[in-house]
Amino acid sequence: MNRRTFLKIASMGSVALATGCSTESENNLFTMVQATEDMVTGKEAWYASTCRECPAGCGVLAKNREGRIIKLEGNGLHPVNRGALCIRGQAALQGIYNPDRLRTPQLKTGDGWQEIPFYEAEALIRKRAAAAAGRGAGRITMVTETVGRTQLDLFATVLRHFDSQPPVVFEPLAYEALKFAYQEIFGAAVLPVLRMEQADVLVGFGADFLETWLSPVEYARKFKAMHLLSNGGKGVFVQVSPFQSLTGANADRWIGCRPGTEAAVIMGLVRMVVGGENGRNVHRDVRKALAGMAEAFTPEAVARMSGVSVEDQAVVGRQLLAARRPLVLGPGCGTDGGGAVAAELAGLFLNLALDPELSLFDFNNRHRVEIADRRSTVLAAFDAMDEKSVDLVLLNNVNPVFAIPGGDRIAGTLSDKKRFVVAFSNFVDETAATADLIVPVQMALETWDAFESSSTTMGTLQPTMGKITQAPALGDLLLNLLPPDKRPATDYQSMVTAAVLAGQEDETPTTWLKTIQTGGRFSKGKSSGKAPGAGMKAAATLERYLAALPQADAADVLVAPPSIRFFDGRGANRPWLIETPDTLTQIPWQTTALIHPDRMAADGLKEGDGVVLETGAGTIELPVYPYAGVFPGAVVVPVGQGHTAFGRWASDQGVNPIAALDPSLDADAGAPSLATPLTSLTKTGRTVALASTSGHRESLHRKIALTVPIEQVGHPDGHGKPGLTMDNFPLTPPTPEGYDPKRDLYPPHDHDGYRWAMVVDMDRCIGCSACVAACYAENNIGIVGEKRILEGREMAWLQIQRYHDPADMARMTFLPMMCQHCDNAPCEAVCPVYAPHHSKEGLNNQIYNRCIGTRFCAQNCPYKVRRFNWFDWQWPEPLDMQLNPNVTVRSKGVMEKCSFCIQRIKDAHNTAKNEGRAIRDGEVVPACAQTCPTGALTFGSLMDPASRVSRLIRDPRAYQVMGYLNTKPAVIYLKKVVQKV
Repeated sequence: MNRRTFLKIASMGSVALATGCSTESENNLFTMVQATEDMVTGKEAWYASTCRECPAGCGVLAKNREGRIIKLEGNGLHPVNRGALCIRGQAALQGIYNPDRLRTPQLKTGDGWQEIPFYEAEALIRKRAAAAAGRGAGRITMVTETVGRTQLDLFATVLRHFDSQPPVVFEPLAYEALKFAYQEIFGAAVLPVLRMEQADVLVGFGADFLETWLSPVEYARKFKAMHLLSNGGKGVFVQVSPFQSLTGANADRWIGCRPGTEAAVIMGLVRMVVGGENGRNVHRDVRKALAGMAEAFTPEAVARMSGVSVEDQAVVGRQLLAARRPLVLGPGCGTDGGGAVAAELAGLFLNLALDPELSLFDFNNRHRVEIADRRSTVLAAFDAMDEKSVDLVLLNNVNPVFAIPGGDRIAGTLSDKKRFVVAFSNFVDETAATADLIVPVQMALETWDAFESSSTTMGTLQPTMGKITQAPALGDLLLNLLPPDKRPATDYQSMVTAAVLAGQEDETPTTWLKTIQTGGRFSKGKSSGKAPGAGMKAAATLERYLAALPQADAADVLVAPPSIRFFDGRGANRPWLIETPDTLTQIPWQTTALIHPDRMAADGLKEGDGVVLETGAGTIELPVYPYAGVFPGAVVVPVGQGHTAFGRWASDQGVNPIAALDPSLDADAGAPSLATPLTSLTKTGRTVALASTSGHRESLHRKIALTVPIEQVGHPDGHGKPGLTMDNFPLTPPTPEGYDPKRDLYPPHDHDGYRWAMVVDMDRCIGCSACVAACYAENNIGIVGEKRILEGREMAWLQIQRYHDPADMARMTFLPMMCQHCDNAPCEAVCPVYAPHHSKEGLNNQIYNRCIGTRFCAQNCPYKVRRFNWFDWQWPEPLDMQLNPNVTVRSKGVMEKCSFCIQRIKDAHNTAKNEGRAIRDGEVVPACAQTCPTGALTFGSLMDPASRVSRLIRDPRAYQVMGYLNTKPAVIYLKKVVQKV
């Protein structure tokens, strides 16, 4: 089937596919004047694909206008993310349009980098590969990121042709300790999908499943399914860890422990479960294997080792023993190698003791990242380059020089002139800079491919846009390295087609088209796989690791967890991610060391003071930030920034803590350490101004971020009759029902058909900031940079604000804050030119052409959500191509703010008008609500009594932020439900 026939059958009507793969059309983006017959100018087309910003592989829908993508959204049919998308998935656009993206191959010469044509680069690789194979076997090494089965098979086929071994799969977060634990107990190094939504008690020891762990969008949805209020109760989540990550901040209770001692706490819980009469049906073999070993972990002994009090241990133990369907998660990636292995082994044994059937583990459905090789295997591949005289090295989208402690050694190996290094990379990062040839290839949204998000889910990738470079697909480039008679297919698209159709009953073009329109092949129904038999011999391995746990007098520890914004560092060149503040610290752009306030006071440190952190592996210098969610013996520096290359936004921005981590690995699991003992912490005497977007850390009883104890849900506040004080001011919806002539000077507004409003359920909000990135993408919001944020000139229309509980600073509440679209809007009354405008549908519009920049409206806004343009923001090419044509690009001198995505409201109006009907409830979904993994945001019209927002504002938890000001906001919040554990 040729390209034109495919387009006609698919009837998808966009030039994106035509220019993406056709050899007949021009290799550029079409303008409105020079359009093909397939394009409907001004009409978007949507293409299903798969996100490749991390190995989770969420389904995405790419919105195409005139051949370019302007927005990514989650694919509602994909079982992993079900329509949601994380902050990194939203920012994938900025990889495509990044101005630092390479457009042509770069060949290293004595004078620097020389641009060469793609055909010349391909010929050079073929020549080098043939020469290497001619010298003997095993002289080509390939290191790749996690890829789909089709591409991995092609890599192996090409390497086999040149008499070399299959590729090494490198992931900085490869879960070696967890896979080793499964290997020891169940005989296979697997990563099964967890049925977290079915648990009633969840106890985690550091796994950040809401941020980076395995599949965060999927687990965010499942977590909220088990943790939402239902029938007067909700599931319980307790986290015990050295650092309160965003995941820990969503726990009902966070308990700090000494880094590396998580296994001791788990063994204390094992002792409670397997010893004595406690009502748990513990399997005889499990009890026999663990009882003797756990006996030494008395509450007092565990408290001495871990710093977790006897009382806190008892709390966690009671929750697990009372649970019907408990689930225990290990430490994730933010701990040392040996400690992580011990904790993962102990955690799996505890799960076996609590639930012998392991009913919450789906062994038939496993995460794709399990194919990643151990860190020891990856390092052995680089070490073997000298031992085996490797002549050619192929690197596919990996950056080990940055992501591996001691990366300088890898850089030295790759820089050795004895071998030729080819980096298939679109950016000159630290590893690509050591290569002899950098070959840019098509990115995930530009190419055909297939990716198995899990063993039951195959997502498809397709070209979603026209070409902005001449880069080939990596699959086609590698196919061309083979002789024509040795190629498994004529082109890579044909390979993908065959792989997608393999095993299907109807292997026809129609099936293929339906599959790519759906976004992949998804198994139907629930997996009923049972857990394999557990081997109790692993208890001896656990006992050996427990003997090596750190004691009570252990040194302070540097902990370097992955970042929700930058993952392992691969997202550090996306300005949306850098500009979005870290939720816990409210600081964008900069890297800070998180230290417990008591420790800072003892060392005479204040917020922003510079310190030098020294370990046995190196030193880093950065400012400090006081954070109560850190164990006093730990210093936490998130991974992601501190690149020495990787483009204008990443280079020399922030600090890379990996440079100070111990490069040694666990001997058995091959697992790296993301925690290393500190040898010293020294003040530099310098203070750094932190680019904080935060106000006060507490809401100071101003009725901003409200919570309600679970025992009081559904009951009145108990403050008596409604009045006019801060304590008893009633909910005043922005409708006639919210007006009272005894309280209001002015009559209510008349609304024509609709009164748009949003309900924010704070019990669902996890603070992931996906909505913030979606707002940037949808509304053409400018990136201001670190210096402007220091001046207070941030431009974000939507912020996730966090407020601490003054009684427990480790307890936080997250509050999405945007324009409240008040019915009594303070901004409208003070503008001399009436730029803030109350629309007939209740929206507080901002008329840009009318605004003269007095900023009176911002001064009068109590919510401080209006943004003034001080500059004409620059969009370096081709970053300007990401701009949404339905939204005005603002210039300096005007005020802007959230519009409830009015362009989407207008689209719904047009559709409804053409169909002769009213807009249906749920038909308008703003960008922030669309991407939310937990469904915290709901949009609709209050004039429809049956709409979801109308029903939600009648919830007893409903309130308005600072509603006592009588601004009558159209953003109504539902109080967060807290339960004491």
